[in-house]
Amino acid sequence: MNSKVITLENQLNVKVNMWGENHKSSVILLHGLGSTGESFDELATILSQDYNVYTFDLPGHGNSTYFNYEDFFSMESLADWVKEVVDYINVEDLHIVGHSVGGYIALAFARKYILNSLVLLDGGYIRAKNIPENTLEEELRMTAQHIEKFTFSSWEEYEKDLFNDGMSQRLVELSKGSMKCENGLIRLIVNPEVAKYIVKQKYNEPTNETLLDVNLPVLLLRSTIPQEFNIVRDSETNRVNQFLNASVVDVKDATHDIYWDNPVFVSEQINNWILNH
Repeated sequence: MNSKVITLENQLNVKVNMWGENHKSSVILLHGLGSTGESFDELATILSQDYNVYTFDLPGHGNSTYFNYEDFFSMESLADWVKEVVDYINVEDLHIVGHSVGGYIALAFARKYILNSLVLLDGGYIRAKNIPENTLEEELRMTAQHIEKFTFSSWEEYEKDLFNDGMSQRLVELSKGSMKCENGLIRLIVNPEVAKYIVKQKYNEPTNETLLDVNLPVLLLRSTIPQEFNIVRDSETNRVNQFLNASVVDVKDATHDIYWDNPVFVSEQINNWILNH
């Protein structure tokens, strides 16, 4: 992996990570809320055998700066930001893979800009407002609470806590890219205010208008854990399929972080999708 920080015309800085070189096609991997581009290291390394792979730290995450107002974090505005980065690094024959919030941004991008193929990694299809007993106020409260309480006195304590939760050494190392050391504490790398903005902006996404304007086939890779969430998964998938030409694949024994749980299967699905589209 090679990394650099670029500066756009609007003076925003963007952390860009790159894998692979001299391939015909390029894949952009968009991460979710509270993460960074480095979280894709394992998946990007596999895909780089056949593609130029790029990840960006989203605004307010990692080493990417942002404009401090809520509308900047609308899915459409973030899609415009992705387009600026894509143009800056001069990417052609473009394919986008979006995880979680990155999936919503990817749909907004596909609505406005030319794209060869689109893959959603357990993102972009579930409206938060349609999750039972989930209100915007509750989601904002839980987000703020998680950011505040998910702190550790040292990296050793962080690792021990995740090991105790059953996370493997491999996944612990991948997760570290979403954390930072600040004022002697290990905490999530996302800016709390940015998290609030994004939660509010995506609450009703994807809207009917967004889905109606996406005119290319979409691959949706869904998590399967927890099983009790399948009612929501199926309901929201059925809604999306009323608008999109979507192919749906369930990733066996996978949580929301499906590209961590089964990177080989996910990479195979992405590769097959790109080759056929």
